[in-house]
Amino acid sequence: MSSTGRPGAGVPQRPPHVLMAGIAGFAEATLLFLVALVSFTFSAESGLLALFGVLYLALTATCLWGAVSVLRGRDRRPLVAASAVTGVVALVGLVVGFLQGQGVSLLPALLLLLAVGAVVLLLQAPSREWFAAHRDG
Repeated sequence: MSSTGRPGAGVPQRPPHVLMAGIAGFAEATLLFLVALVSFTFSAESGLLALFGVLYLALTATCLWGAVSVLRGRDRRPLVAASAVTGVVALVGLVVGFLQGQGVSLLPALLLLLAVGAVVLLLQAPSREWFAAHRDG
């Protein structure tokens, strides 16, 4: 940005794909953090829940790191990787819940939607081109 606050002539403007992917990353991190808190709250009943809590906390940190990295224009790979792992975990949660007769749960479905959305947005041509130009410039 120039001193007037307007984008410079040689700096390409961030596409909305990148902004929406960053927002999806922050939303994923928020939901994952809430799941981690619930897992830690009930971990006294089952030690396995503490392990899931650590997994969700690690995914939270990676999604936050990836979202910040994307919005700063540094790298898209951390958010793509974190969203891919989150999507797989959410899909497993959906399948397990469905097989147990609970139907479709809202939280795993929302996490899957956000994760797939972030990955798809970051793999679109405008996002790839912007990161390539931002890296070269």
